[in-house]
Amino acid sequence: MDVFVSKISGNPRERFRWLLEASGPSTPLRNICIKPNLNDYRKWETASTTDPYLLDILLDLLKSSYPSARITILENDATGVNADNIAAFLGIDKVIEKHKCTFLNVARGDWMGINIDGLHFKQLDVPSILRACDLFITFPKLKSHVKTKLTCSLKNQMGLFRPKRKIAYHHALDDLIVDCNLAMKPNLTIIDANLAMEGNYGPTYGSPKKLGLLIASRDLVAADSFCARLFGLNPKSIGHIKKAADKKLGSTRFKVVADFDFDYREYKLKFSRPLYYMIRRVASGLQK
Repeated sequence: MDVFVSKISGNPRERFRWLLEASGPSTPLRNICIKPNLNDYRKWETASTTDPYLLDILLDLLKSSYPSARITILENDATGVNADNIAAFLGIDKVIEKHKCTFLNVARGDWMGINIDGLHFKQLDVPSILRACDLFITFPKLKSHVKTKLTCSLKNQMGLFRPKRKIAYHHALDDLIVDCNLAMKPNLTIIDANLAMEGNYGPTYGSPKKLGLLIASRDLVAADSFCARLFGLNPKSIGHIKKAADKKLGSTRFKVVADFDFDYREYKLKFSRPLYYMIRRVASGLQK
C-alpha cells in the first residue's frame, strides 16, 4: 500500500494539498469526522498534542474541497482529561470556530454497539456519528510510547474507546487497539510528523524532534509500519501493528511515495530497545 510522505517547507498548505489529492477521496462528501490527538494538557510544542496550525490548514483545505460537507472534530474524555476543557486549553476550539466546524465530545454524544471479531471484546460501543460519516480521518501525532514503543495512527482510535478510565485496560493494550480499529476503522490517516516525539518516555514525556514531515495513507497499518522504521524498529516487533495486520486491517508492506528525495537516514528518531525492555521488566516486577 502507498504511504505518501511530504516535507513541510516554505508552503505547508501546498504540501498538505498534495497529500489530500494523492490519498483522499475524489467523490462528493456530506459528513467528515476527524479524530485529532488531544491526550494531555500539554501544548503542541511538547510534541504531545495536535498542532492547531496544521489542523487549521487541514480544515481550510477540506472546506475548499468539500464545501457542502459537515465537518466534526471528535474527542473523548479520558482518565485525566475532559475533552471540552482540553480543546479550549490547547486552542483547538478557536480553529474549529474559525472554519465553522463542530466539536463533539463523544462522551456526551450517542453511542451504538458494534459486533466485532475482536481480540479482547466481541462488542464495542462506538460513537453513533461514525455510522453516518462518509470520511473518517485519524489525525495523530508521531510519538514514541513507553509501553507500545510507538503511538500513531492505530492507537489514536483508542481515544474513542468509551470508558473514561482507559488505563484500567492497559493490561490488554495491544488487543484493545486492534479492537478499536475493527469497530472504528478510519478511511484515511494523516500523521503530523512535523514535530515528532522520540525517546523512551512518550507519549507525554518524550523529547520533541523536528522532522518536518506529513505522512498519509489509506492503510493505517502500512503508515504505522513506515513510522516504526523511522524509530529503527521492525513493524512486526510492535504488538498492535502485527496483530492489526493479522486481523487484515492493513499490511506491514508499503511503498513510499514522496514529493521530495526521501532518505530514511535523514529522519531517524531515537528509541532504545534495551531501555524499553528494562522499563518493562521493572514495571512487571512492580505489578507482582
